[in-house]
Amino acid sequence: MLHPVADAVARIGVGVHAKLLGGFLFGALLLFVMGILSLIVINRMDQRVDELTRLQEQSDSSRQAIYSITAQSHFRAMALVTLQDPWNQKIALAKESFTGHLDDLDAIVPTEQEDLLLDLRATDGRFASSSEEVLLLYNAGDLDQALEVHIAAEHQISHELEDGLNTLISIGNHDIAGARDAFNSDRTALTTIVAVVSGVSLLSAIALGLVLSAAFVRPVHQIDRALSKIADGDFTQRVEVPNKDEFGTLSKNLNHTSSRLASLYDELQSLNQNLQIRVDGQVQQLERANRLKRYLAPQVADSILAGQTEVSLMSRRRNLTIFFSDVRGFTALSERIEPEELVDRLNEYLSAMTELVFKHGGTLDKYIGDAIMVFFGDPVHQEDHAQRAVRMALEMRDKLHELQADWSLRHEEPLTIGMGIATGYVTVGDIGSSARSDYTVLGNHVNLASRLADQAKADEILVSERTMAENQDVVHGGEVDKIELEGVSRPVRIYKIEPRT
Repeated sequence: MLHPVADAVARIGVGVHAKLLGGFLFGALLLFVMGILSLIVINRMDQRVDELTRLQEQSDSSRQAIYSITAQSHFRAMALVTLQDPWNQKIALAKESFTGHLDDLDAIVPTEQEDLLLDLRATDGRFASSSEEVLLLYNAGDLDQALEVHIAAEHQISHELEDGLNTLISIGNHDIAGARDAFNSDRTALTTIVAVVSGVSLLSAIALGLVLSAAFVRPVHQIDRALSKIADGDFTQRVEVPNKDEFGTLSKNLNHTSSRLASLYDELQSLNQNLQIRVDGQVQQLERANRLKRYLAPQVADSILAGQTEVSLMSRRRNLTIFFSDVRGFTALSERIEPEELVDRLNEYLSAMTELVFKHGGTLDKYIGDAIMVFFGDPVHQEDHAQRAVRMALEMRDKLHELQADWSLRHEEPLTIGMGIATGYVTVGDIGSSARSDYTVLGNHVNLASRLADQAKADEILVSERTMAENQDVVHGGEVDKIELEGVSRPVRIYKIEPRT
């Protein structure tokens, strides 16, 4: 019975002040006293409502300004990563948006907070200068310097702006809590006045007081509950009241605020998803880096990852040079020393040989016990792959002699090395299954290089005829044998080589 009447009063298209005045005239002299007291309290409530609205607008503008700053940092990072100009245009739009929010704050912040706003404008000036510097470097093509200025200056200043805006938000939240407490206190005073005076007033005055209380308190309770849930993170809250007065306006502002907060929250989730995508991309890049560094020299792998060298890991036919080496004497040595010492010797040997592989640009295929398999000319193309392989083999032999000179001081038996090199067309690429694959080479010339290493005597380097032809100016050699290969119509000549003096 009371609610329909209260709703009818709420739908009257006049302000709270006018509604109360009409009721007070109807209530006669006793209600006039109540009207005077109530008017004072209601005016104070209006001020609290206005203050809450202003503080909410201040908080909203501050949060929107923070989003504009965050957007600028995000767009700058995307511009530097993707090198696409539309991101720079978005930065300009975000800066205009940020300036607009600062202007909004100018109109609503109280006098005691004007110094903080002046500091924000000064910081924004420094932020704009650093942004112009980054853009100039970007347009000049100096991306490394642009990124350095972005991280050292532009990004740091953006945090200063965010800190200042967060300070405004913190002050506003504190003031909102105080204004809400004062509003609730005023509401309690109003209820008390109505209850006490209504008890000694006419029945009509009592009925009028109940109706007015219901018309005003119900939307306040709905708004209060909605604000409580919004504070807990539920941005789906909406308030529907019949009032066409200040409470109706307040409910509309609250609904707009809740909708805006929900939109900002969705945008934040989208940013988090984009960040996850970038993290996944970086993980894939690291996995690719680890694979490349298994086979190539670190500087070559870094060049490929930086995009300075283009490579393909797909299987294909290429003219390459294949190298095998095998140490003579490790088996006998293993019977004379402890396993731990043998492993130390083997690791020392393989480390030294691997450095030479990378020095000459070879691709390390695999270790087979004390044997080493290397190929030249892929994934980075090399016109002189045969010469690189021969020069590396000569240095490996000298390096083993250096190692042996050190080991001989410890009265260990000498070790020697046999090496085989073959040049020709082979299949090269990422070969294997989805669970396990290796970047390796297959073909007759791979088998030939392996056979030459097995056939080579102590400190001998045996090469195929094509390898010998590519190194006439580097080494001299004599034919020592011929080998039949499957699929090759004539025997392959084998040469033992030595460096030219």
